[in-house]
Amino acid sequence: MLLSNKFNVKKNLLIFLVLIILVAIIVNPALYIQSCFNGIIVWASVVLPALFPFMFFTKTLTELGVAEILSNKFKLFSKIYNVPAIALYVFVLSILSGYPVGSKIVSDLYERGLITKEQAYRITTFTSNSGPMFILGSVGIGMLTNKKLGIIILFSHIIGALLNGILYRNHKENLQINNSKINFTQNKQSLSDLMWNTVQSVLIIGGYIAIFFVLIEIINNLKIFTPLSLFISNIFNCNVEIINAIINGIFEITRGCKDLSVLQLNEFFVGVLTCFIISFGGIATTMQGLTFLSKFEMKTSFFIKQKITHAIFSTLVCALLLIIF
Repeated sequence: MLLSNKFNVKKNLLIFLVLIILVAIIVNPALYIQSCFNGIIVWASVVLPALFPFMFFTKTLTELGVAEILSNKFKLFSKIYNVPAIALYVFVLSILSGYPVGSKIVSDLYERGLITKEQAYRITTFTSNSGPMFILGSVGIGMLTNKKLGIIILFSHIIGALLNGILYRNHKENLQINNSKINFTQNKQSLSDLMWNTVQSVLIIGGYIAIFFVLIEIINNLKIFTPLSLFISNIFNCNVEIINAIINGIFEITRGCKDLSVLQLNEFFVGVLTCFIISFGGIATTMQGLTFLSKFEMKTSFFIKQKITHAIFSTLVCALLLIIF
């Protein structure tokens, strides 16, 4: 009965929030149509060209059995992280491709019966990563106009992921469903199947980006987090715009990084804050990853928890490197 009441409270709260969003859109449709359009433009001009070929060819490699070839190699990596050697394949491609390719590959490997549910949980702790095109290209050179800072953030992000994987190497999940390896896709996918799968994936990502651009606009327009921003800024005696940028970044990383880049912050603070936002990934990226990881019922609480620890590790490494260099 108590659980039922908690469910009803959460459901009613969600309904209330959705109604507020709909009312806000109806009251000022032009503003939010433009916000949605801006999200689609970012997806089409930045995300789609960078992500689409990576997602197609990584899916192709998985179907061609490259992961199986690696399964008997790189024993040291396997021992360090207590996962099959295939995890190195996921890690490398997640770093090269960026969000949410790592989550998509983990899901594909699970579908092919190459990893168990518990192994999939462990692998996600160090393969949910951003890539060099975003960190170094879009953020370091594009937004911050500081290549050295972009390199430090990228390196910190990667080291943070590796440390995060070690933290969870002995993680055991209380799985209600059988943890044995399964194989949903006995037959190899055709080229058209691969293309359709990739198109669906990038459309899902685009949908999340557009929706979260609208949500951020609503939050900022209604000043929902203004009292919290003022409270935190008073405690830490810092500019309220910094807090606003971090909050925006918690929702969507591109918006958060962009907001931080226009503030007059010194290299150390803009570096560590940007590193934290990128490594956490934002709620929008988290939802993208969870959409793919839902095939083995990844718990939202665990995914968010391991993203927070990844962000902490990366930020500490970044702070240390910025002090040294």
